[in-house]
Amino acid sequence: MSNWLPDLAAHSGPKYRAIVGAIATDLRAGRLPPGTRMPTHRDLAWRLKVTVGTVARAYAEAERQGLLSGEVGRGTFVKDPGKPEPGLAQYLSVAWAPRQDVINMAVNRPDGDQGAWAVGPVLERLARRADLPQLLSYNLEPVAARQREAGARWLRWEQAVVSPERVAVTAGSQQAIVAALATLTLPGDSVAVEEYTYPGIKSAASLLSRPLVPVACDQYGLIPDEVERLFSRGVKVLYTIATVQNPRTSTLDEQRRAAIARSARKYGAYVIEDGVHRFLNPNAPPPIQVHAPDNCIYLTTLSKSVSPGLRTSFAAVPEALKSRFDAAIGALSLAQPIPLIEAACILIDEGQAFEAADRQRKEAAARIALAVETLGERVRPGSTAYNIWLPLDGTWRSSSFIAEAARQGVSLAPTESFAVGRPSHDGVRVSVTAPPDRATLVRGLKTLAGLLAVAPDQLGVTV
Repeated sequence: MSNWLPDLAAHSGPKYRAIVGAIATDLRAGRLPPGTRMPTHRDLAWRLKVTVGTVARAYAEAERQGLLSGEVGRGTFVKDPGKPEPGLAQYLSVAWAPRQDVINMAVNRPDGDQGAWAVGPVLERLARRADLPQLLSYNLEPVAARQREAGARWLRWEQAVVSPERVAVTAGSQQAIVAALATLTLPGDSVAVEEYTYPGIKSAASLLSRPLVPVACDQYGLIPDEVERLFSRGVKVLYTIATVQNPRTSTLDEQRRAAIARSARKYGAYVIEDGVHRFLNPNAPPPIQVHAPDNCIYLTTLSKSVSPGLRTSFAAVPEALKSRFDAAIGALSLAQPIPLIEAACILIDEGQAFEAADRQRKEAAARIALAVETLGERVRPGSTAYNIWLPLDGTWRSSSFIAEAARQGVSLAPTESFAVGRPSHDGVRVSVTAPPDRATLVRGLKTLAGLLAVAPDQLGVTV
């Protein structure tokens, strides 16, 4: 641990801001090399003759500015300004390319043939259509009215309130997330997220220079008072997966959704609500968007429920934001993959998309039951999910657990790819849908159960 002691006299303003300024200055000057472990709150407070709360506030602000990074159970470290925030790239490097001899439990994806049973016949029909050349051409105009209508039907199935005119169609939800951030924020604007969140929002925010601010959560998800506190301090956007949150699997109740919506309306803030897993919990309360339709962009996708390869997502966008959102989509892609979007709309119109979602939900429920049977009740999510959250009690640290699991033939997504700031608890996301069949899933689960049954030092693992 560093014995760093800043000269606060060289920095004006409140003590906590002076500490942040000193961190930035010493980082640029090389006096705080990347990777340096910072003094504990109590130690630095004693040596600077300030309160522990002042140091805690300074470290939190320094993390928000990307100067420091907290690691559960290890401490606070100086970040490398040239190193990208762990996010989608790190997640995908493990999730999509594990070794052939490893059981992949890293990625949440549809089970089985990735929707080929439904998508294949529709693509064959499209190949024979007389207007195929037009579908394959540059389609620079917004998507057709019938495609917006199909999107509105899917969104209404998820209980979002929207007319076809306010539906935007995007090439996957990641494109929609980037477009929503570009529509609602400017470079440097902070975006609030759960303390563990989807890696894609981390990568999108990093690309657009939008720092992320973690919101405190409990076992039930976002704490509305914490959201309102950030809105009151000038944060204007919250990104959340309110139903079957990734990776913690929590689902916000009606009261919390309404409270977050009230706060957004009160402070003129916006919510980007990602409905990616809504189909897994159809009995969840209506989206936050229902309570604040003018302050919420609601996103959803067919990637998890039908097929990732369709690259089709829908967004319910407030009327006042629609033209800017469409402009952002145009800047990102010029033209959309119309043949795939057309296939997705046919699947919605003819009902196979809803059947696919039902199939995926039932299979996920069966696999969750196997996970609970093998690992115990502590991993049971509040509803059907594509993954479980495996809490760690301090015996294991997530990084060590994941590394040892890989050595024993199970691939898990890095916990730090989900973390923002310094989460108050440690754990591991375990996908139940990635293994090709239930038998392979059980083998992977038993490997993890065996790891939990022994202390790390018994395996020669340093925590």
